[in-house]
Order: sequence, then C-alpha cells, then structure tokens
Amino acid sequence: MDYKNNVEEIREALMDLGSEERKKKTLHFLSGSSTQEVLGVSNPDMRVLIKELRKQHSEWASEDWIGLSKALVRTGVFECQVTGFELIAGQKKVLAAMKSEDAEALMLNLDNWASVDHFTVGIFGVLWGKEVVKDEHIKQLLKSENVWERRVAVASTVALNTASRGGKGDTIRTMWVCEKVVDERHPMIWKALSWSLRSLVRWDRDAVYDFLDKHRERMSRQVIREVEHKLEHGTKN
Repeated sequence: MDYKNNVEEIREALMDLGSEERKKKTLHFLSGSSTQEVLGVSNPDMRVLIKELRKQHSEWASEDWIGLSKALVRTGVFECQVTGFELIAGQKKVLAAMKSEDAEALMLNLDNWASVDHFTVGIFGVLWGKEVVKDEHIKQLLKSENVWERRVAVASTVALNTASRGGKGDTIRTMWVCEKVVDERHPMIWKALSWSLRSLVRWDRDAVYDFLDKHRERMSRQVIREVEHKLEHGTKN
C-alpha cells in the first residue's frame, strides 16, 4: 500500500490542530534536543485524531497500520512520529503482528526523550517482554554512543513492569539493565534509571532496596531521592 496520501492528510490535520503558542511550549519541553519539525499539537488533540483514524480505517490489517506508522516516522515531524507510535501502541492486535525489523524501522528520528518514551513504553519494551526484541538487541543499545539509544534500552524496562503494557514484573532484566548504567552521567540516563527502578517497586521492593544500598555511592542524588520517595510514599516526589 502507498501511504503517501494518508500521511499528507494526517500531517495537514495535525497542522490545523497546531498553534504557535503550543509549538513554543513543545520546543521548550523537548529542551531543544530534537531536530524534527514541531507543529505544536496538544496531546488531547492528537488522541482525538488517533481515535478518528482507527475508526476511519477499522478494516485495515495489522500490516497496514505498521506500514502507515513507519511512513509517519519517516516524515521527520514530531507529532507525526508520536501519532505513528500511538497507532500501534493502542492496538493489541497490531502489536502482536510486529516483528523485530518493524521495531528497528520505527527507531528512525529518536532524538528526544518524549519520542523515546512513547516508543519504548508503548512498543519496544512491550515487544521485549514478548521476546520479539531480544536481550542481545538491548545489550547493543546499552553500548551505543548515542544517548537516545541507551535511553531506549533503559526505558524499555518500564514496560516489563507495567501491567497495562502486559508487564508482570521482571527483576532479572530490570536489574541487569540498571547495573549497566549506574555510572552514567547523562541526565537523560539518570532519569530513565530512576523511572526503571520505580517501575519495579510494585513487584520487587527488596530488589530495589538492595540496588540502592549496593550502588548508593555511585548514583545520582536525584535518582536516590526519587526512588526512595517511591519506596516510602508510593510517588516520585
């Protein structure tokens, strides 16, 4: 299927929903890290559009949705990318049809934390939990010089520990990844490490306590503070 017309229609719809004020907020939100075009569309407006697209193309096969999502990612437009991710993440049947090469194709233009987090929690981490994405791929990402690829590896553990994403708690793989990045000094990895550890608290508090005790002198104060607050009060802050 040729998705050119579909992509153009979606981009035009997103442009109509965008605003300069929201664009400035999004650029600030992304801390200037992304090279993608930003249209300035709010998350609620994107969700309405995504719901309409699913309804409009309800007869599509899973492969069609995957193909459209890849085409949206290739546009280099932030909101098109997020729309593509959410079109897959919100449909269990489509996720079940995903292959490892499909996931790799969607990794194009991952250059900011928001894109990475949509991708990892909704797609990549879920596929890791299903063993479509292999441990070896995570290992390669952890060795990458690209900070966003390393964040993909760390943030993917969150899906392993999130029930709504099919996660049932995975102490072994979560601890393995966290051990690999405990000495990281990039804030995007610190924050992902904190998120990863906090996601495991529900399933294995003892493992999280032990990790903090073992690595306390090597970790960011921010990570320790957030994880301890989660352990003691159930929230990040």
